[in-house]
Amino acid sequence: MSGEQQSHDAQKTLTDLRDHLARHDKPIAFFFGAGTSCSVTVPSSGGGEAKPLIPAVPGLTAACKKDAGDLGEKYATAWSLIEAQCNDEKQDAHVENVLSRLRMMLNAVGKNDTLSGLKADEIKILEECLRKTIARLVTPDLSGLSSDFPHRKFARWLAKTSRRTCVEIFTVNYDVLIEDALEAERVPVFDGFVGSYRPFFHPDSLRRAETAPGSNWTRLWKMHGSVTWRRIEQDGRIRVVRGEPDPAGEMILPSFQKYDESRQQPYAAFTDRLTRFLEQDDALLVVAGFSFGDEHINNVIFGALENRPRTHVYALQFDELAEETVLIKRACQRSNLIMVGPKTGVIGGRRAKWSPTESPSFMDGVFELKEAPTTVGETAKPRSGLMKIGDFACFCHFLEAMAS
Repeated sequence: MSGEQQSHDAQKTLTDLRDHLARHDKPIAFFFGAGTSCSVTVPSSGGGEAKPLIPAVPGLTAACKKDAGDLGEKYATAWSLIEAQCNDEKQDAHVENVLSRLRMMLNAVGKNDTLSGLKADEIKILEECLRKTIARLVTPDLSGLSSDFPHRKFARWLAKTSRRTCVEIFTVNYDVLIEDALEAERVPVFDGFVGSYRPFFHPDSLRRAETAPGSNWTRLWKMHGSVTWRRIEQDGRIRVVRGEPDPAGEMILPSFQKYDESRQQPYAAFTDRLTRFLEQDDALLVVAGFSFGDEHINNVIFGALENRPRTHVYALQFDELAEETVLIKRACQRSNLIMVGPKTGVIGGRRAKWSPTESPSFMDGVFELKEAPTTVGETAKPRSGLMKIGDFACFCHFLEAMAS
């Protein structure tokens, strides 16, 4: 890490972010990844440590593997063979890569062929099993959630703010946690669907401001679809409508095909909307719970930062990232991309640790001074700072405190 002897001022970083968010005339948007949904936890059935209401990729992978095994020994063996293929290719054998391989097998298998011990119809059964497992896990019962989960705090902050331009929320999450929270806090929201009986997607409302509600309505753009969407054919035309959550919802499931699927409507309209937002002068995008693992999303964000020096992106990270990750490399190249990690930040193109500053009350819950343990007679060791705002729950606490 460059700048090992130097540090970044954590208080100044958080003050700058708070000031940006408080400005009424600044175009502001948020980008939520899977980590935001994982921040909502529920008690374990056995009374142990709380677990995420919606699992992250490792949890999804474990559940899909179990359900594949429940189909029978043939399918369990096929999963093991696909895992081995991933390992041979030095890929993580998570559900995204397994699903990608299954879809490649579906495209390649002949009528009488066998791949990984499965015939064409059996590969289709396994692929469908994985899709349904993912859809089921991102559609949990929300009726038991408390009024204090992170998305509700975010919605309460939104409800108390007044702006000249609407706040936009981009998300790749299929679940409806954010919709539930916004409606519970009575925040008016527009998601690109119009109508009252069976709302249908209306792409023109994303392109022309006069066809959408006013600036006091929050925008919600679900870039990978939702469990509440489905495609239907009506009068010979295919359209996307919104209804009750459906385990077979219209989603871009994790696989190599998501890059092709994202070029279809309505996904292309949301990608275009993200591009248009970032092209606004002085725009600010705050990214939370997203590891920058989606190439087509990265291309939009990084491309805008190169062409628009007055556009800024704050990338709030839950985990400390390695030097070779794409986000760290890009942040070191672009001063308008600020990476905020637990131990280090990249600001002004320079990566450094957080200075162990005393923190005022507004930093409560998002910054922690760490004391190094000492033995008897040993002089006190230098303190260090731990930034916690990359945890979506802490970030929402930070926002709620701003409005209180």
